Amino acid sequence: MIDVKHLLAHTELYTQELEKRFMDTSLASQTAQAYKHVTQLKQELDEIRKKKNDFNKLVITLQGDEKMSAIASMKESAAKLKELESAHKKAQEELRELVFRIPNITWSDIPVAADDSGNVATRVILNKPAYDFEVKHYYQLPAFERDYKSAEGVEAAGARGYYLTGDLARMQRALFRWVEDRILEAGFEYVIPPIMVNDQVMYGTGFFPSSKNDFYTVNPDEDNLYLVGSSEPSLMYLLQGKKLDLDNPRLLTANTTCFRREAGSYGQDTKGGIRVHQFEKIEQVVVCKPESSMEMFEFLTDFFTETITLLGLHAHHLEVSSGDMSLKNNRMIDIEAWFPAQNKYRELCSSSNCTDFQTRNLNIKYQTDDGSYALAHSLNCTGVTNRTMFAIMEQFQQDDGSVIIPEIIRPYVGFDILK
Repeated sequence: MIDVKHLLAHTELYTQELEKRFMDTSLASQTAQAYKHVTQLKQELDEIRKKKNDFNKLVITLQGDEKMSAIASMKESAAKLKELESAHKKAQEELRELVFRIPNITWSDIPVAADDSGNVATRVILNKPAYDFEVKHYYQLPAFERDYKSAEGVEAAGARGYYLTGDLARMQRALFRWVEDRILEAGFEYVIPPIMVNDQVMYGTGFFPSSKNDFYTVNPDEDNLYLVGSSEPSLMYLLQGKKLDLDNPRLLTANTTCFRREAGSYGQDTKGGIRVHQFEKIEQVVVCKPESSMEMFEFLTDFFTETITLLGLHAHHLEVSSGDMSLKNNRMIDIEAWFPAQNKYRELCSSSNCTDFQTRNLNIKYQTDDGSYALAHSLNCTGVTNRTMFAIMEQFQQDDGSVIIPEIIRPYVGFDILK
């Protein structure tokens, strides 16, 4: 979340930020007024509590009518105290809801647009492949039709359910193992985190309230847990309340099953496995000093770019526009691979810098050179999802429907051609 005191001192800056993100610009002034209201109620509470404490010392010195008058006056103050405590609690809750709706301040050169139509292509990875035959969608290839069990998955798990079997399951496992090895060799700490978390984790990492409809709730009447759509919130919460030694950035990674409701996507990508409710994902999280966050953003983005390059996939970078980013992000680059049968690019990876938006609410700090403590910065980036496998299938397909396995992962897969 943002620093409310910073908003109070720079309300116009946040008004401009809300305008950039095509949000209600009055949220900034509403939040400032709500903070002032909470502060005013707190001052009134402090005054009455002091009066109560002073009375407790004074009353033992009083006698007769004077004492009875003081007690009557104190009863009125006690009633007022109860009323103020209730009003203060309500005002704090209203302020909290407003604060969680205020976005992070974006990078100075962010493209300003209302949606993904304003995203800007900034870098091309390898050349676009050419074909002397009519290319098929990855989900039309023999291996997908054989090993991706959609009918059985829908019967077992409802719409967009699936089983991944046979060579396709082996290929995904191999791809993930290769990416895991690369990430671990780069110095990341491997974590097996919870994939069911409470709302404290989701609010603390900036996913709630804005994206709440994207997540599955588990037993809300009793447990009130949520299935994660990425291991990012779990990994970040591991460091909650910590004072870290960040002479070297803290690097964390996890490979988990993830879940997304895909709310609002009815009728989109109903064929294939790109837009499903359950999927596997490797996530990378970095916590570092503020002066290192832009460098680490480039590191994460370049690391996935190298992954794509080693696989031989044509892709491009997109600088994501202000209106297409989540509230927690200061800057975001999507890396999209070319899907020739669709004649368009599809997202494989998002690389994000959240600056101190997450670490403020999670109270993650580091010791500065003068011995004081300051908020760290946090970043995250996709390691890999099954979409990368589908991009390989579509770009490396042959005229007979087989798929050439990228040479770099053949030792992991155990075969050279997916038939």
